[in-house]
Amino acid sequence: MVNKKLNPVSMKRKNKKMVMRYLMEKGHATRSEIAHKTGLALSAIWRLMGELESENLIEVKNTSSGRGRKSLVYAPTTSFITSVIYNVEVKETIVAVSFLDGSWRIVENFLTPDNFGEFKRIVLDTFYRIQKNYRINSNITKVVFSLPGMVDYKRKLLICAPNLDWKDLNLQREFKEMGLEVLAENDANLSLLAELFFSNDVRESKVAFFLYFGEGIGGSIAVNGDIVRGKNSIAGEIGHVELSVSNTELEKLLSLSKILDRIESPTFHRNASLKDKFEYMKKLWYEGYPGVKHVVDDFIHQLALTVRNMGYLLNPDVIVFGGLINDIYETFSSEINDRLNQIIGADKIFDVNIRDTVFKEVPPSLVGANVLVLEDFLRSFD
Repeated sequence: MVNKKLNPVSMKRKNKKMVMRYLMEKGHATRSEIAHKTGLALSAIWRLMGELESENLIEVKNTSSGRGRKSLVYAPTTSFITSVIYNVEVKETIVAVSFLDGSWRIVENFLTPDNFGEFKRIVLDTFYRIQKNYRINSNITKVVFSLPGMVDYKRKLLICAPNLDWKDLNLQREFKEMGLEVLAENDANLSLLAELFFSNDVRESKVAFFLYFGEGIGGSIAVNGDIVRGKNSIAGEIGHVELSVSNTELEKLLSLSKILDRIESPTFHRNASLKDKFEYMKKLWYEGYPGVKHVVDDFIHQLALTVRNMGYLLNPDVIVFGGLINDIYETFSSEINDRLNQIIGADKIFDVNIRDTVFKEVPPSLVGANVLVLEDFLRSFD
C-alpha cells in the first residue's frame, strides 16, 4: 500500500480557491465568517487572506459594525476586469465589462444585424474602443458571447441561431484579431449558470430547469449543479419541441414576440423593445382589453402545460422563468397556478418551486457570461 503525502502547495491553492469562491458567491465577509464557513483555522485564513490581498485579488471594503472590536470586511477586488461580454439577442446586443467580484458594467449596446459579417465588424470596433477607454490590462483574458441558439461550448462553435440565420461559426477563429480566448454559450445555459452560482435553491437542487424568454424561447437543465448539454449540445432546447396535436413547435406558442404579433390592436410602436411591448401588453391585459385577453389567456394555458410537462419529465426542484422579460411569474402567477391546479388536480407527486429569476435589471444570461469566466478563473487554482 502506497502512502501518498499531502502536497502543501496544492492544499494551499485549494484553500485559496475555497476562500475566493465563498467571497464571490457571498459578496463580502470577515475573516472569522470565512473561517466558520470553510472550516479552516482562523490562523490559516489570516495567512491566505494576506496572500490574496497582496495578489490584488481581494480588498478591504469596510469594517463590521458588531459588538466589541470591529473586524475588516473583505471582498473580491472591483478593479480587476475579467472579461468583455457580448450578450447577443435577435434585436439588440448588450456589451459589458465584468469584474472579479461578480459585478458588471454595461458600456454599449447596438442593434444586432442579420449579417454576421456586419456583426463582426461592430464587435471588433466596440472591443478596441473598450480596450482604449478602460486601459484593459493583463487581467482580462476572455471575451464571452451569449447567443440565442445552439452552441457547442467546448468547440466554441455556434451551431445554429435560427432567428438570426447564423450557423456553423467558430467564434474563436472569427475573432482571432482580439488576441484573447473566446468563450461562447447558449443564453439559457448561461442564465441557469448564473442562478447556480448566486441562488441557494438552485445550487442545492438535484434538478433545475430555466425557461428563457427572448425573441424566441429556450431552456436549460442542471442536474446536481452541472449544466446538461447533451451529446450534441442541444439538451433543454424546448422551443423545438413539436406538439403533435397542432403540429406546432412550442416556440410559436410561448415566444413573446410571436404572442405580441397576435394582438390585433392597438398596435405597438414599431421600434419599441420587447420589454416595452410586454409592459404595454400587461397594461392592456389588466384593463381587460378584449383584443389582448384571449391571446394572454392562451399564452398562460400553454405556459402551464409546459410547466406541467417539465415537472413530470424532469421532476425538478425548481423551475425559473427569465430572459429579456424577468417578471412573467410575478405577473401571471395566480393564473398559472389556477391552470396548473386544473390540469394536475390533487396530484402530490408534482411538487416544484416556480419563480422568476433573481436578476431583474439585466438579462440573466449576461450575469451567467461573467460567471462562466469566474468559474474558469477558479479552475486556475486547481
